[in-house]
Order: sequence, then C-alpha cells, then structure tokens
Amino acid sequence: MSDYLNNEELDSELVIGLVCAVGTETGLVIDLLRERLGRVGYSVEVVKVSSHVIRQLVDVEDPGTSQYKRYSDLMDAGNKCREMGLSKEQSEDAETHPDDAVLALGVATHIAARRTQLNTERRQVEQRDLDGEPEPLPKTAFIIDSLKRPEEVEKLRIIYPSGFVLLGIHAEVDRRTKHLIDNKGMSEDEANKLIERDRQEGDRKHGQRVNSTFHLADFFVQVTDNHDRLRCDIRRLVGLWFGDPFVTPTFDEYAMFMAFSAALRSADLSRQVGAVITREKEILATGANECPSARGGLYWAERNPQTGCIEDAKRGRDYTREGDSNRIEQLNIIKRIIDETKSVKPDFDGDTLLSVLRESGIRDLTEFGRVVHAEMEALLSCGRNGISTRGTTLLCTTFPCHNCAKHIVAAGVVRVVYVEPYSKSKALEFHDDSIVQAEKAGKTAESMVVFEPFVGVGPRRFFELFSMNLGSSYPLIRKNRDTGETKEWRIEEAQLRLQMKPLSYLGLELLACEAFGKKAAMKTENGGAS
Repeated sequence: MSDYLNNEELDSELVIGLVCAVGTETGLVIDLLRERLGRVGYSVEVVKVSSHVIRQLVDVEDPGTSQYKRYSDLMDAGNKCREMGLSKEQSEDAETHPDDAVLALGVATHIAARRTQLNTERRQVEQRDLDGEPEPLPKTAFIIDSLKRPEEVEKLRIIYPSGFVLLGIHAEVDRRTKHLIDNKGMSEDEANKLIERDRQEGDRKHGQRVNSTFHLADFFVQVTDNHDRLRCDIRRLVGLWFGDPFVTPTFDEYAMFMAFSAALRSADLSRQVGAVITREKEILATGANECPSARGGLYWAERNPQTGCIEDAKRGRDYTREGDSNRIEQLNIIKRIIDETKSVKPDFDGDTLLSVLRESGIRDLTEFGRVVHAEMEALLSCGRNGISTRGTTLLCTTFPCHNCAKHIVAAGVVRVVYVEPYSKSKALEFHDDSIVQAEKAGKTAESMVVFEPFVGVGPRRFFELFSMNLGSSYPLIRKNRDTGETKEWRIEEAQLRLQMKPLSYLGLELLACEAFGKKAAMKTENGGAS
C-alpha cells in the first residue's frame, strides 16, 4: 500500500455513467467504448439500472410483448424507488425520507458485488487465498446505463471521486422515435407518448431529471447515421482519458469552456448560464445571465473604496433585493386570477385552480425578470463595441429560449451550439421559418440559422485533461528531452489519467505518517546524524 505515496500509477478501475433521453441507442456507444477500451486491455462490465438495481427494490410486472409498457412501467418503478423512505421502525419519526439518489447506491452495491465475484474467480485461477480485504479490479471499466437524476451523479462522484466520468449522449427526437418504432416494436403513437413523458418527467416530484443531469456531463457525443464520426469521437475521448499528449481542444470545446467560465460570474437566483459569440475561430464577446448595470453591461462585484471590501451594489443584483421579480410577478398574476374569479363566483374552488396555475405555462414566462439572458448580453456586448454579429456563431450552455432565439435570428447569427438533451420546442416552433436543426439542415443550412448540440469535452474535465502538468494526474510528455524528438504514444501501452485510489485521504494520511515515522527512526538509529 505504501506504493501509493511513491506516485506509482495503478491500472485503475473506471466508472462511466451514461445520461440520455429515452430512445437513445446507448448500445452503439457501449460497443464503441468496449472496443476502444479493449485496446488498452480493459474489460467492460455493464450495469443496467433497470434490471440490476430497480428490480431489487420494486417488483415490476412482466409486460409481455409490449415494449411501451415495459419502458413506462420501469419509469414508474424508478420514480417509486426514489419515493421510498425509511419505515416507522427504521426512522426516528413517523415520516418517510425519500432518497432521490437511491439508485446510485444500488449501482455502487452492484459494482461491489460484481467486483467481489470477479476477484474470487481471479484468486481461484491464481490459486491465492482470500485475505479478507477487498481489492480493486485492475483494468476494469463499469458502464452505467443509465443515470436520470443529478442526485445520482453527485452521489457517484462522492463514491468514485476522480474515477467517475459522465457521458452525455445526444440524439435528435426523430432518430429516437424511429429507434423505438423500428427496433423496439412500438407504434408511432406509443413512441411519441413515451418521448413526451420522458421530456415532462421533470414535473414529477421524484421523476427523472434528464435535462438537469445532462448538463453535469464531463463529455458529450451525438448518435447520428454517421457511425464513423461517433467512433472517432469515442476514440478521441478514450485517448484523452489515457493521456494522449497530442490531443488538444477543438475551437468549439475551447469556446464552450469559455461560455461555462462566463456563466460563473452570474449571481442569478435560479441558475448560471453563459454564452460566447465567435467568428472565424476568434471569440468576439461573452455573456452571462445577470442584472443590467447603468450605462452598459452587467453588475460585477467590486471593491468598495470606503470599506476596502469586495461588495455588490445595493439593489443591483436580485439577491440584494431578496427575491426573483419574475417569480414574484408570476405569483401575483395567479393571485389576481383567483381573486377575480372568486369575485364573480364566490363559491368557486380556488385551491384547485391555484394548484393548476402554479404548474401551468405561467411558470415559463420570463419577461418579468430583471436578468439579461446570457445570449442577449453577448449580442449586446458586440453592439456596445461596434462589432457586427452578422455571420457569427453563438455557443451557449443551454438551449436559447424563444425570446433569445428571435434576437439571435435578427442579429445575423448563422450557427448556434448548445448543451441540452431536449431542444426547447417554442424556439423551433415559433421560428421554423428561420431556424433548422443541424441534422435536418441539408441545403437550407445556407439560408437558415443552424442549431446543433455540443459534442466534445465538457468544462468539468477540460482543464484536467488538456493541461500537460497542472492536472491532478501524471504530467504529459510530448518529446524526448535529450534529443528533442517527438515522443511516441501508443494506446496499448497507455495508463489511465483518471486514477481512482482505493484508499481514502485518511488511509493515505496514515501511510504518510508511517513513512515519516520510519525516516525519524533512522535519525535516532544514526545518533542524530543527518
């Protein structure tokens, strides 16, 4: 165990989570990962959440030949698993405590059991005795198909800190529908109903949150008819994981990293969004969702010359006003509707209408917010500085809302790159004369604004994997220091950069104490001589 302190890298386990919308062909991605990881000598174990975890907690009826019922029943079962709480006997009080990360605990349990089984088989082959301590499985990748809640990702990142990666898989709605019909035997109506349910699951208290989970991905790929492209993308990602020193960012990856960086300046009460505008591989402007400041731009935290402290302007950002004006106005509208209805019909059931309106499209209204959207701020930044936006590309950390979409079209932007599993229908619906999705573009790409999903390395791993020596793993070497010749890199001889140590920091700290104690003992043995 002391070798861990000597920077000796292991053939560490790797845990790969997949997140995608229903109907996405995850099998294609798994097969390509298995193929490429096999080049490094890694074996792949697939963890199917639907069969290996959910069925351990909830009984699922046999759907017979109906694939629609199978998918729908498993969604119900997954939701029920998250709703499950401790019983009265197990809990300190009478209430249950739902756990939206429970399926992640089940994934870890399955991995632990499978590891024990494989280690037992290995020891039998090697004729070694079981020493009682669990051992990691060298050169083994566990692929989780698939994760649906942010809480599941957060839990797995705690359990498998540096060795867990999340892969977001994008597939257009038409392709997913076709897959469910052609390969799963559903009718067109069933496929559409299932996809719509998957998209709307976020409205259920313990339902799936694919949209929120997708944004947490470390890497993004897209399933299209071009399987060679997908194969190349998987090969590049695996090369990065295993330290290919000559893989550098694409411009889209760099620009999207800048968009995520821009988002961090936002103090919005709901979420942080970032955008950048580019032309010919140069960044022209950035934007974040933040409140506007007089005479141009958005609020920044600044040093107060009187106090010497970095502070925000009073009544500038929303949090200094102690509320979100958009949500407050939404609730005021709902209250006025209820009050006016009761004035006309005193015996009206206001409580029922209130619950309906709270979950209605009123929640999607945005015009009462003080915050400038990230895409709008990027466009305005160009305007303030006299930079034309005609012929530019806009990259954004989310799919633009319909309000931003119309200004993007009018500004002359020709390409939009976004991070999202579901394209927001209003933008595409309201502006189908001007906006087209990349897969459907064809010849219209020259006359319309093309919207396409982001593919590549996400912000969470960007710095760590592209940096030669500032990441948390071993440094990258590109040349022979003596001769100056380019260093040869072969995946068959590569080692994983995303190392996962089987010891906690407490265990490593104990090893450090033991190693230092031995050094101190040597001083005593030598009579104090250095």
